[in-house]
Amino acid sequence: MNFRSFTITLGLALLAAASVHAANIKLPPLVLPHAKTHGLNEPMVGRFAVLPARDFNRSLVQEQSRAVQTLPLWSKGLTAGGVHYVYEMVGLNPFVTHSNQTSNIKAYVIPVKLIFTDFGNAVFDPSAKDTTCSVGAATSLVKQSPLFNPVVGYPGGTYVGTGEYVDLFQRANYFAQTNPSGLNPNYHVNLTYTSASELTVNVSGGDVFAGSCGNIGLMDFTTWNNYLQTIVFPALASQSLAPPNSLPVFLLYNVVLYDGSESNCCILGYHSAFNDPSYGGAFHTYSSVEFDTNRSFTGVSDTSAMSHEIAEWMDDPAGNNPTPSWGNIGQVVGCQANLEVGDPLSGTLTQIYMPADRYTYHVQDLAFTPWFYRQGSTSVNGWYSLLGTFLSPSAPC
Repeated sequence: MNFRSFTITLGLALLAAASVHAANIKLPPLVLPHAKTHGLNEPMVGRFAVLPARDFNRSLVQEQSRAVQTLPLWSKGLTAGGVHYVYEMVGLNPFVTHSNQTSNIKAYVIPVKLIFTDFGNAVFDPSAKDTTCSVGAATSLVKQSPLFNPVVGYPGGTYVGTGEYVDLFQRANYFAQTNPSGLNPNYHVNLTYTSASELTVNVSGGDVFAGSCGNIGLMDFTTWNNYLQTIVFPALASQSLAPPNSLPVFLLYNVVLYDGSESNCCILGYHSAFNDPSYGGAFHTYSSVEFDTNRSFTGVSDTSAMSHEIAEWMDDPAGNNPTPSWGNIGQVVGCQANLEVGDPLSGTLTQIYMPADRYTYHVQDLAFTPWFYRQGSTSVNGWYSLLGTFLSPSAPC
């Protein structure tokens, strides 16, 4: 793994976490295409994906945001290379002075226990303690992680504040506005960890094979996403769980996705959004992400995939924020033209030790907005990424 320095200390107080206990939700089996080949060739490559929202109507979504029917969202227009771009992000607009500068958003972390019935009922359970490949259950580790608990950040020795890791990224991203003399020195986008009852899904098809530590489950990307939107979300809505003004995170344990064929593997996490019919067509964002203890993929461990996806959700909630074309860096082969802040730095991690559970977590470096639009950086230290990996803008592609 490629590690970068990010000096932190434990925050003075933990944010309150919430728990939601609902009646057990019974879900139908997930029927996947049967794997054509058993196992994957080494070395396996982990990557991340985005499914842009279909039929995205910016004006309608902004109305929904003002009515608190979906997330708090802000937008900004800019010109880069003679082209005008508009992007939207989660939270309040840091370029406008606010009296209350903090956005608090519930993050429903929903563990999904997957039972692969065609492979001896192999179980992948994020709520079960794994004494072979980890020191605890993924659910408890995620809850105690710096993604949902505050730390104090000093990238390059500059104090950017106390907050959750992705919140500190956004403060550092817009440091001209969030520094002590800026428009919004108390700017935050906080995620309140909200635990929900575990979902159990019997999986027909797919694949299970041996990884570096324990087994790896394999599912078809399109089938899994369709199952979430058409089966799981209506079931959650029936119990008023994970509404559109929250962030649902479906937590998988050592289960990855392939896109179309097993040779197009392995997607460790993705984020997406859709117009949810259960809530009158409200704009509903979500993420599905693997907690990795298998050690089969380079540049990924425990919460690093989740740090990637939460940051991209925050800065590209619809998955369609346009940018000048960039690429051939990080996980990207060829050109890409969206504001996916984790993709150009996939595999570049830092470690954060949390004394509360005496665990060292892994989180990823993340690219700042000026990197994508090739502007002079007003982010922390004049950098172009949180850990200082990028010190200049992206190159044209």
